[in-house]
Amino acid sequence: MKISIIIPSRERARYLGASIQTVLDIDDPNIELIVADNASVDGTDQVVAGFDDPRLIYLPSNARVSMRENFNRSVLASTGDYVIVFGDDDAILPRQFPYLRRLLEEHRPDGVSWFKATYGWPIEGFGDKTGGIRFYRDDCFGAPQPYDPKDYLNNLLRCELAQLNPTPNTYHGCVSRAYFEAHKPSDGVLFDSTIPDVNFQYRSIYNGGHFLHLRHPFTINGYSPASTGTAHSNPKEGSEGDKIGKSFAAENKADPYDDIIDHALTIQLVFFSTLETLRTRGGYDTPAPDYARWYNYALNAARSKPAEAERIDKILADYADQTGTQAQLLTARAMPVRSKRTLAERWARVQSQFQSFRLSAEMDGVNTVHSATRVMDAVLSDDYGTILDGGETKNGAWAKAKRRSKNFKRQL
Repeated sequence: MKISIIIPSRERARYLGASIQTVLDIDDPNIELIVADNASVDGTDQVVAGFDDPRLIYLPSNARVSMRENFNRSVLASTGDYVIVFGDDDAILPRQFPYLRRLLEEHRPDGVSWFKATYGWPIEGFGDKTGGIRFYRDDCFGAPQPYDPKDYLNNLLRCELAQLNPTPNTYHGCVSRAYFEAHKPSDGVLFDSTIPDVNFQYRSIYNGGHFLHLRHPFTINGYSPASTGTAHSNPKEGSEGDKIGKSFAAENKADPYDDIIDHALTIQLVFFSTLETLRTRGGYDTPAPDYARWYNYALNAARSKPAEAERIDKILADYADQTGTQAQLLTARAMPVRSKRTLAERWARVQSQFQSFRLSAEMDGVNTVHSATRVMDAVLSDDYGTILDGGETKNGAWAKAKRRSKNFKRQL
């Protein structure tokens, strides 16, 4: 079984080398790593050329394309039976990878989702809690859980997004080539809206399938000033995140598969526009979503980005006119403001913090996402394999990990 690992990249040479190294640290000849360079001019090609490994494939683009198209072309270019995608400031955990391969070979699922750890790059002036990794008791050493994403369709339609867990992911997840082929929108098109990972997530909820979820980390989600997510979090005018966001929007407009609703670089409208674009282009007409709840959620975008409030209001009003859902929008305006998290969700978050510990990712004077993988793998060790063999309990493995963590510097 061949596994493809894809890193779509754009102007992040500063971070890319560490991400590449985490993949090449995997002791497995039957993987391929594709770096899909989206017309970078920052020396990305030189970073890739600095590695000498036959498993590494450099896939440059002749011109700048949208994020969707860069994802699309790279998955099409891959040759593995399964495909994993993560970003150019992210990482994969080399020592945990054999257990992912084992589960793929034993179960042959449509895909696998898992808990992803989080690492903030320690860039001067960027964030307070960076340069470390947090380990959560409930998200380490969990046994495989089979699920059908179609079971979450009602949650999606009711805009209960916190309940969409677990669901399949192309980004920090693994999907079979057979599933991609069976559910592609058309020949040569695997993603048909702006945000490919959300597009695939919602499509899989409509179509269903045989998936596994692992409450154990196999990748690290890195974030930095250059991350796309930074561009959706109300960055300051003229900042790196602001520039990325504006370029991102312009490239989307040039893509024939741009969303049917302008999402104004807001998370709330990204999710709403992805759903409506998928329904319109994919023929998922019924059942219809609860528009009042979705509009109420989307209106929160104006509260998080006050400068865009008038634009967001017009986007929603125009779409309501277009779809004949003006009454639902009126209802949404009268509904109370939705909090980011429910009381139960906030309490669960507090509990998870109590049952966790955080370590510095620095090793040998270096603090990158690559050193973060070395710390995580040293703490997790090979106990997940023992769990799969039935020779260890989750609590026993966690206790061992805590003991090993004493070899590293703690962070608050």
